[in-house]
Amino acid sequence: MENNTKILDKMPEILLDWFYENRREFPWRQNRTPYGTWVSETMLQQTRARTVISYYHHFLDLFPDIPSLAGAKQEDVYKAWEGLGYYSRARNLHEGAAFCVEHFAGKLPQNMSDLLLVPGIGPYTAGAIASLAFGKDESAVDGNVIRVFSRLFAIFVCPTDVQAKKEITSVVREYLPTGQAGDFNEAVMDLGATICTPGIPHCKDCPLSLLCQANLLDIASKLPVRRVKKDIPTFSYTIVVLTYEDKIYISRRPTYGLLANLNEFISLPGLLSEKEIQEWVMRVFAVTQMSDLAITKLENSSHVFSHLRWEMIGYHVKIKEKTASSSLCNFRDNEAGMGAFFQMEDARKLAFPSALKAYTRCFLLSK
Repeated sequence: MENNTKILDKMPEILLDWFYENRREFPWRQNRTPYGTWVSETMLQQTRARTVISYYHHFLDLFPDIPSLAGAKQEDVYKAWEGLGYYSRARNLHEGAAFCVEHFAGKLPQNMSDLLLVPGIGPYTAGAIASLAFGKDESAVDGNVIRVFSRLFAIFVCPTDVQAKKEITSVVREYLPTGQAGDFNEAVMDLGATICTPGIPHCKDCPLSLLCQANLLDIASKLPVRRVKKDIPTFSYTIVVLTYEDKIYISRRPTYGLLANLNEFISLPGLLSEKEIQEWVMRVFAVTQMSDLAITKLENSSHVFSHLRWEMIGYHVKIKEKTASSSLCNFRDNEAGMGAFFQMEDARKLAFPSALKAYTRCFLLSK
C-alpha cells in the first residue's frame, strides 16, 4: 500500500503533462474571466461542451458582464437559454448576478466562502471559479471527477450518494498541486470526458493506466457503482396550437415546479381525439359553429426529463377570421391557462421548453 501511495504521488505531474499536450480548446479557456467561467460552468452542467459553445458566445454577446445580466428581463435571459434545458440554471445565473451587483459591486468574489453566498453557486461551481479564474488552490468535484478518482483509487462509491462527493473531495485535496489547482481540475475534467468515460473507459489510451487501481484490478468498468435505474413515470398531453388571424395563443407556466416561468401552447392532460379538441375549443373560446374551426393533426412527440417522460400528440386549431368574435383576441385566464393571443413576431421572442420543440419549430421559427 505504501508503494502504491508513492507511485500515485507522481499522478498530478503525469496528468498535467498529458493535459498540456492534449487539452481541449474552448472559448471560455482561451479568454479566462471570472464571469465567463461562471457562465460556462453553469451551462456545462447537464450539457455537452460542444453544444455549449454557441450558447456561450450568444449569451456573452447579450449579457457581456454581471451588471448587464442583472439588469436584463427574465424573459430575455430565458430566451438566450432556450434549447439548453434545465432553466433553473438560467434563473440562478440571473439571480446570482443581481446578488453580486448588490453585495459585491457587480463582480464575483474571489474566496470560496463568499462565492458560496451567491445564489445558484454550489461547492463545485465555487471551486471551479476560485481555481480556474482566481488561481486559488481549491478542488472542483463533479461527476467526471468522482468517476476518475473512484477508478484511480478503486473506491467503491455511488456518485448520487452525498457521502461519495465528500469522500472523493478529501482524496482530490490530498493530490491537488499547489499553484496549479485550476489546471489540475481541468485535466481531470478532460480525462473524464475523453478517456475515463462512463461505462467502458479507454484505459489503453489513459496516461494514468499504470497507476490506476481499478485498471490493474480489471474492474474499471464497474466503477463508480451504479444504482439500478427505476422506471420513470410517463405523462400524456395533448398540445393545442391555437391561431387566429396572425396571432397565436401562448400560456405562461407557473412560477414554481417543472419548467417554471417558461411559455407553452395549450397543454391538456391525456391523449385527446380531434372531436374532443373541437368541443373543448368551442366551449372554452365561445366558438359557436364547428365550421368556424379548421383542425390539423400535428406530429406526435416525446421528451424525457431527468425524472419523468412526456408523451404528446398535437393539433393545430385555426379559428376562422370571418366567424370569430371581436373580443376573442382579448381572451385570457380561463380553462386554457394564464395566457393570451400574441402576434407571431412577439411570440417568437418568448422562451419555450425544449420539450415542445416539435411544435415551436413548425410555428415560431423566424422567417
